[in-house]
Amino acid sequence: MKLAVLSDVHGNYRALEAVLLDAKGLGVDHILFLGDLVFMGLDPQPCFDLLMANKPLVIIKGNTDAKIEGIKATNPVDVEEKLWRKFVRYTDIRLKPESKAIIKAWPIVQRGEIGNDPFIFCHGSPYSFDEAIRKDMETSSELYKKLMQEDASVILCGHTHKPADFTLGDKRIINPGAVGYSFDQDVRASYAFMDIHSNKINVTIRRIEYDRELYINEVRHASHSFKHFSSVLYALEHGLPDPKY
Repeated sequence: MKLAVLSDVHGNYRALEAVLLDAKGLGVDHILFLGDLVFMGLDPQPCFDLLMANKPLVIIKGNTDAKIEGIKATNPVDVEEKLWRKFVRYTDIRLKPESKAIIKAWPIVQRGEIGNDPFIFCHGSPYSFDEAIRKDMETSSELYKKLMQEDASVILCGHTHKPADFTLGDKRIINPGAVGYSFDQDVRASYAFMDIHSNKINVTIRRIEYDRELYINEVRHASHSFKHFSSVLYALEHGLPDPKY
């Protein structure tokens, strides 16, 4: 079985399209999506439509997907809060009501089997979409202890925008990196190609070129009206998180 594991699209349609085209060329059987599809990018609805058209086998809600929930009811009290609300509203008003309802209903964790292996699919951790699983995690931490109690032998997660494949105790942790923009100094789109054969899981991190310069110019233009797009612009240009945020 061949699987494409995607996470952290963040409304970057050009990158998502290129990744899905690459995955199709590899003959993948299924798409697994680990969250953060629409917010902080220019094309939330096209990204939603394209992902759903590919009928993901697994689909998870990320922390930024949840940002649009209840945004209309917020009451900002200062300039910075007003700018942030305006930024979130950019995505909110560009998504169809039915799309928002579907995203709101997505789970934050799924458990299941692929082949003979029990898997966990999540955005951050199985317990919170804001919580990152990292290789250097302290074995004394509560998160580490909870992970070790899980039956699953493989955990697929995103959130960090950094691709990784490592073990914690008896758990294999696979992070596909970010489709939309990365934090590992490589500005290309990232996803994980999994080839499962005879109960052996082979993982390759794929880095995909797309028309990034065009998208950068579009985001730069949007940042004149929406201040927080500047952080997206920085990541697109440097492959790192904006130090101002």
